[in-house]
Amino acid sequence: MKKPIILIALLLSIGLLQAQDNILLVGFVYDKEANNAPMSMAAIQIKNTQLGGMTDDNGYFEIPVPKVNLKDSLRVSFVGYLTQAVSVRDYKNGDTIRVSLATSTETKQEVVVVAMNAKGVLLKAITNMKTNLLRDSLLSTGFYRQYHKENGVCVRLIEADVTVAFNCKNIYEYSFHESVRTNKVRRSKNYETNGDEHGDHLVDLLKENPYSYNRSNFLDPKKIDFYSPKFESEDTAQYVIKLQYKESSSAKLENARVWVAKETYAITRVEIEKFPNPYYVKSRYANDSRWKLVNEKNVIETEKIDGKYVVSSITRSYNHHVLNKVTGNVDFIVEEAFEMHFYDFETEQVGVALQKNFSAMTELYESKYKYDPAYWKKYPPLEEYELPAPVLSDLEHSTKLEVQFIEAGK
Repeated sequence: MKKPIILIALLLSIGLLQAQDNILLVGFVYDKEANNAPMSMAAIQIKNTQLGGMTDDNGYFEIPVPKVNLKDSLRVSFVGYLTQAVSVRDYKNGDTIRVSLATSTETKQEVVVVAMNAKGVLLKAITNMKTNLLRDSLLSTGFYRQYHKENGVCVRLIEADVTVAFNCKNIYEYSFHESVRTNKVRRSKNYETNGDEHGDHLVDLLKENPYSYNRSNFLDPKKIDFYSPKFESEDTAQYVIKLQYKESSSAKLENARVWVAKETYAITRVEIEKFPNPYYVKSRYANDSRWKLVNEKNVIETEKIDGKYVVSSITRSYNHHVLNKVTGNVDFIVEEAFEMHFYDFETEQVGVALQKNFSAMTELYESKYKYDPAYWKKYPPLEEYELPAPVLSDLEHSTKLEVQFIEAGK
């Protein structure tokens, strides 16, 4: 009576082992003739087997396949298009196959497609930085803005047209030592009451550029596993990769997103979110600062100029609590926003330009200036980057900004 039970158990064990030996092939099929648009109803089949399926409206497919069949090619076909034979011998769980079908007879040989996971895409993007990014000295001119809030009310505004000299000779020091020239500046009245002695926030903002200071972040290929890259989304033009990591100075996990162009594997956008820093909590650091960071977000975008990518904008926002030095209670909740949008790029005569009024600091807070209303009235970036209405309302609660700009420049 026990033999049938043993036989059933044995069969179940064999079935489980066979199930464990399966692997799920996933991927996308694109129409090369239609600018790599997703191709639906493309036929997917493992060569010499009946295993296969069809792509959906997004060009997506998934096929469970016994691992032993990975030695066979994956055939991708569509009526009127060349059939592609894709090697899946080295396919692993988490990889994604991507195939573009064409009508022209480019090749009839088997195409070896690398089924790249998020780590592979990011590594290729990091490797391609050497060819994608401009590797020369660069003058970038653009519009800088910063405004501060205390307990939810905007209390100060600074705007400037500035030129930044980037040193791009070394790809891992893309703009490691920037020099800045202030072309025009204007400031509102200062309503701040927290007694903050400001540093140079424009210089600090430039340091948030990951191409400049990437030796210890997720653009360091030696540390890529630490950041656990995963695909968040993708379309025909780009991948969006999400990273989650914990730096030694972070109390919580930090998040980052990286946009990678499919055609060039260029990094076109980076978002970084930071959370409370325990240095302000641990007793040995308690007296170092009364500023307690709550959160921070940085966004960096690139633009293609003459075939090479350069940083086109850097934005940063954060809020923190300002503690009372005596009681330790929160006196103020301070929010600050910083924007740098470049509109002009120059690679010629950079060395000569650096001899003319460039420095490591900008002195935007205290430097003497004369307000030039005609210049700002015709300044194009002000139309593209309009000041948020609540910020304008807060700042003009007693005096129009035009008057404040004049008075601050005296």
